[in-house]
Amino acid sequence: MRSILILAACMLVTPLSAMSDSPVADDVYVIFDADFPMIEMSDGDITYSAKEVNWPTARVRVLMFDDDSGGVSHPITDETLLYVLSGAATVGVDGETVSIVAGDVVSFPSGELGNPGAPADATIVTWTAPSLTGEMPPTLVKGADVAEGGGGAIKLKRYEFPGNSVRAVKLAGGSSTNPNSAKTDSLIYVTGGPMTFHQNGQEFVVNTGDFIREIAGLQHHWTITSDSGFVTTSGKPLDMDQINPDEATDRPPER
Repeated sequence: MRSILILAACMLVTPLSAMSDSPVADDVYVIFDADFPMIEMSDGDITYSAKEVNWPTARVRVLMFDDDSGGVSHPITDETLLYVLSGAATVGVDGETVSIVAGDVVSFPSGELGNPGAPADATIVTWTAPSLTGEMPPTLVKGADVAEGGGGAIKLKRYEFPGNSVRAVKLAGGSSTNPNSAKTDSLIYVTGGPMTFHQNGQEFVVNTGDFIREIAGLQHHWTITSDSGFVTTSGKPLDMDQINPDEATDRPPER
């Protein structure tokens, strides 16, 4: 069993005062929005802001574009997944430039994020999570084509594509989830709160803009104090090369 479980009693949560290329320590579960500064970025004459967390299993970055600063312009480098939280843009998918709007997901985008000719505000969440199964075809999943599932206090939109999925979750205040553990990491960006995240005997009050890593094998659950939400994807555990789709809790769709 991983050493993180053995040393659970000694774990500390380390706030970050600045980001670096080094991954966050494996025993850190939550990075609070207020604990690290915005990164100022530019692409030519267009400037924009970003916040990012370099987890051990993937990097999560939130790109914030402003109409007054020129709109959307960001070259795709190592991003493997993106989710449009608000606004609209264009990006490459399998050699073709496509339009994406709030609620859309792209797996293995290419080219450049932009909105040429129609600058606008936009916020886009990206991940560098690899394919869980080795399949990597570029895919656009339109939010309008994804039905909202779940029931009761939990509503879920699951964007499925070869190799992984992105989940957009809404949670009703005054509820809670059952303790659970998974065979994959879940790399979360919080889109609404506050709510309380429990993992491995610790608890954290989280809110919009916070980053969370649900670690494979560790028990976690949520106490929902107000209407809340998050968006997430799966990452391969550090000690596993490839996920068996038949055994993963959040398995990719069958092909």
